[in-house]
Amino acid sequence: MRSKSAPPSSAVNANAWAICPHLLTDITMNARVPPSCVELETKKHGLSKVGWVWINRPYDGNTIDRLTAQEIIRAVGAFAKDAQVRAIVLAARGDSFSRGIEVQWLRSQAEAPINGALEDARKLAQLLQVLAECEKPTIARVQGDAAGIGAGLAAACDICIAADHACFTMGDDRLGMAPSVITPHLVRAIGARQCQRYFQTNEPLTAARACALGLAHETVPAELLDDKLTALLASLLLGDVHAQHSANKLIRAIAAAPPALDMTADAVRIGARMRAFPSVRERLGLQAERRSPAMHRITLDSQRCEAD
Repeated sequence: MRSKSAPPSSAVNANAWAICPHLLTDITMNARVPPSCVELETKKHGLSKVGWVWINRPYDGNTIDRLTAQEIIRAVGAFAKDAQVRAIVLAARGDSFSRGIEVQWLRSQAEAPINGALEDARKLAQLLQVLAECEKPTIARVQGDAAGIGAGLAAACDICIAADHACFTMGDDRLGMAPSVITPHLVRAIGARQCQRYFQTNEPLTAARACALGLAHETVPAELLDDKLTALLASLLLGDVHAQHSANKLIRAIAAAPPALDMTADAVRIGARMRAFPSVRERLGLQAERRSPAMHRITLDSQRCEAD
């Protein structure tokens, strides 16, 4: 989708206008972040405002280079500090959401000293973190390809709405690169088990499959994508801002809590107790065990426990 020009006003320079005809009402401010790899919009929805961050590299599949990463970080940070903005939408011009990292940037990383390559990797990690850790709700509006860092951006946002033709790939299928900085966000979104498959096979995920796995929350026909976002934002903006912030903090704290170190002993104990269930014994062709009123002590993995 290409931006339309608009006449200048006393408050905004003519070169800053980049109006996009979406279904949210009453666009109150439009500002282009120079250069045009990223565009910002603030749209008024009822009494609230929503910040839109547009990746604007449609000629290159909206690939992410160093400058684009920096501008998205800056844009999200600016909206996060704006008390009037209640939510942030990450969207992209053209046919694709993002086809991955820009090739020239990757080449420069490959040729750079290790410290330079690490700094670029940290920049990508920061890009994902500002979305994932933003106090305000972040929403990914995904169409077309979302590959590598593109899939990571979708996973880093709190909510992902995808057009039904969208296609997600975990690695960069152009270069055969395995995921790296996007891994924490994709593990959070679809789980370690699914990542073990798709990180290694790099099979493309249809929008429906991405939704089934939890990477996308909902898929809709492309022509209804903005209608869905309008309805979603209307529901989102009805919520109490402080309650939403608290809920997000709680979810992140629980998700970051360390898992049990070893569940093997617990699994053995549960399995041992299950073998006495009447339904299990019946399926095994065994008679139900008589239950004794006394407690039986058993030893599992050198630990003593009691079972009925």
